[in-house]
Amino acid sequence: MPNEERPIEIVPDPHRSSARVYSNYVQVSASPVDCTLTFCEVIGPQNEEEAREMRQKGILPAPVKAVIAIPMQILEGFIQALEAQRMKNAGGGASSSGPSVQ
Repeated sequence: MPNEERPIEIVPDPHRSSARVYSNYVQVSASPVDCTLTFCEVIGPQNEEEAREMRQKGILPAPVKAVIAIPMQILEGFIQALEAQRMKNAGGGASSSGPSVQ
């Protein structure tokens, strides 16, 4: 049956990729429509003047590297995929240390 429809599999294509983005901080916010992940790179003060300003203002600016909005329809599957990878990499147990997610 040549006209039979087949399910479509989505496969990452390394030949159609963009540059890797590094992030060591992620802020999570949600609306009824989607969940937004804002990825930043936290870099500590580079000199004493920046450190003094950070202490005075109580703020450490973190450059935004990427903002990803995930539709609520796929959020549960995304969470399950993350949990599966975490369990796989932790040898089946949860890790008690590591960076925090906000």
